[in-house]
Amino acid sequence: MAFVLSSCGNAPVSVRLDDFSIKVDALANTLGKVVYPKQAATFEKSGLHVKTVTLNGKLTYSADIGSDSLTMAFYARLSDPKDAGCSDAGLAWLCDKANETPISDPQTFQKDTPTPFSLGDKNPTILADGINQGKIWIGVEVTEESAATGVTFDFTDMVANVTLF
Repeated sequence: MAFVLSSCGNAPVSVRLDDFSIKVDALANTLGKVVYPKQAATFEKSGLHVKTVTLNGKLTYSADIGSDSLTMAFYARLSDPKDAGCSDAGLAWLCDKANETPISDPQTFQKDTPTPFSLGDKNPTILADGINQGKIWIGVEVTEESAATGVTFDFTDMVANVTLF
């Protein structure tokens, strides 16, 4: 029986996530910095050890005023940015990109167009470590040259692929 459970633990389990939106007043090129929220995303620990996590879904970028496309990459960290020498920008932390862990390649999103994307293909263990410790900071580097205001990111059709061991 232990062999069967062990074998199942290596197969990914897919969990469908609820759709959600993030609203941002303004957005511009982050100039080689990764922007993190002040507070980590927190999770209730399940008691299971998560080995890897990837997230797949669609992201729709919209803005009241702004460019027709937006290029950005996602990053993750396990420790508080304030303890890592990151700059306090009021509502967020700004961390040097060179010291951060990418969880996606840069991708371009067309305005008002649902675009498939994935998080965790790069460094899938950091998302798992965040779930195992009960908190993680997810940040973004924006490489778009123009600014946008009234920005909304709609995350839809999200699926978490989790491997346990």
